[in-house]
Amino acid sequence: MAAYDNPMREPIIEFEAITVRKGKGVLLDGIELTVNQNEFVGIVGPNGAGKTTLLNVIAGLERFEGTLRLFGHPVGWKRSRKMRLRVGYVPQLFQIDPDFPILAMETVLTGIIGRLGLFQSPGFQDREEALHLMEMMRMAHLTERPLGQLSGGERQKVSLARAILQKPDLLLLDEPTSNLDFAVQKELLNLIDEIHQKKKLTFLFVTHDFNMLPSGMKRLILLHRGKIAFDGDLDEGLTGNTLSKVFQYPMETFKRNGRRFVSYG
Repeated sequence: MAAYDNPMREPIIEFEAITVRKGKGVLLDGIELTVNQNEFVGIVGPNGAGKTTLLNVIAGLERFEGTLRLFGHPVGWKRSRKMRLRVGYVPQLFQIDPDFPILAMETVLTGIIGRLGLFQSPGFQDREEALHLMEMMRMAHLTERPLGQLSGGERQKVSLARAILQKPDLLLLDEPTSNLDFAVQKELLNLIDEIHQKKKLTFLFVTHDFNMLPSGMKRLILLHRGKIAFDGDLDEGLTGNTLSKVFQYPMETFKRNGRRFVSYG
């Protein structure tokens, strides 16, 4: 299918024949992709489709073949400090030792370390900015709580605040709502929408869950076996016909109380 593009915006990400190989396997297979400034793009597909690999290529965590341009500049998998600072990353929720001593506020402040440089400590203004972010995310009361004692949703909020404090131009979110209760997922999605509106960042949001997508997401990329199977408007991509064709399995979509659901035949 033809790539979704808006020529009125500045390209932020440009993939040309991007391929990633691991052993005898191909994780990404000749990806062609352009993402423009301030877009909110969903990368959706089943486990093993190549979603996280695609983010890792953008973040400089994965070797690749082909041509990649970020912010108009050709880059390899090794990046300059300046380029790395322009890309924020919120990884999947991971387990942490409850006795790990770092506090929530200290974790958020690690987002500023790259901008400050080695052996520099955050100042008063940096801490005020971190606190403002935590207030915006309705977790200012957690500043002195150890990270390991926070709930999964609270830790994802901390991870999101840390990435925003880095002041990136592009934010990558890898399954940020996985393994969270429904109510917590919804709260986090609303927060992600709010940040996108206020900060005017470019977002790439990876998920395998068709039913829990941010309302601000307008563009959908369906990945299947390392290839882009669909790239276009969200509502066009999330139809039974498109999904059934892409995944070669009967699927239907319907809405109830304003929410979209995907059912499997």
